[in-house]
Amino acid sequence: MTTITRSQDLIHAGEHMPRPSLTERVGSFFARSRAERQLSQLDDRLLADIGLRRSDIHRMVWGR
Repeated sequence: MTTITRSQDLIHAGEHMPRPSLTERVGSFFARSRAERQLSQLDDRLLADIGLRRSDIHRMVWGR
């Protein structure tokens, strides 16, 4: 199987991976923003219970 590399993702020949629509991307942005805000409101002990440190929240939500 041939792999074609694109700037954002890998697509295998014969497979179709449609890009998310603008509506889906905006919805994802708001959902991630809400998740980041909610996690930021938790105290450090609760974050530790789910395996996060306060400094990890942004990276875990946004993947950067």
